[in-house]
Amino acid sequence: MNRRLCLLACVAGCLVPVAARADLPAVIERLKPSVVLVGTYKATDSPRFQMRGTGFVVGDGLQVITNLHVLPDPPASGDAPALVIQVRQGSSWQMRAATLVGQDAPRDLALLRVQEGAAMPAMTIGNSDAVREGEDVAFMGFPIGGALGYSTVTHRAMVSSITPANLPSPTAGRLQPQAIRGLREDAFNLFQLDGTAYPGNSGGPLFNPGNGEVLGVVSMVLVKGRRESALSQPSGITYAVPARHVQALLERHR
Repeated sequence: MNRRLCLLACVAGCLVPVAARADLPAVIERLKPSVVLVGTYKATDSPRFQMRGTGFVVGDGLQVITNLHVLPDPPASGDAPALVIQVRQGSSWQMRAATLVGQDAPRDLALLRVQEGAAMPAMTIGNSDAVREGEDVAFMGFPIGGALGYSTVTHRAMVSSITPANLPSPTAGRLQPQAIRGLREDAFNLFQLDGTAYPGNSGGPLFNPGNGEVLGVVSMVLVKGRRESALSQPSGITYAVPARHVQALLERHR
């Protein structure tokens, strides 16, 4: 009897990743309308739309999460390009104006609000604290920008490590107690993945391939910070900020 129970438990455990793989096509189809292009628009630019990264819809359907580094620098004049997103509508893209309403600079996160139009399908934020090393995940975005014709691309990956982020250290002259305390308070972990992301993936969602819940946000700045050349010499390693920080950002800007 014990041997039978052990066999059943083993079979059940093996079915979990198989079920996740089987569900992935349906999850991808469901999530695609929630994954958007983030960029700028100016009528006199060529091209007029300049893609800067990926984002995904959350909250009330008019909120978008992306990387803070994806956004343009504050304008020096009133003639700066407008911040916009593009969302897929059937076989075409619809451009919508957006504004920055919240940010978490240490974790490279930005919260945008879409200014016009109907709410979009929002992704669900999952429990990133429950993610374990060795877990299967997937991430979606627009690798290498328009080089692939703005096609939504999904990659599978595994959480190869949960590792502390390497925050920049202050200079010796700035090693004051307040600075040291600030570094400790801002310390956080990252998901290290064995899948290769590219600059266009910045700001895209890392998600559970079985149910589509968001587990993190891909950040290419964190890759560059480790001196990895994402285009010419991809290392096959990607980093993502856990979704718990997305949830905290949303709660601060309800």
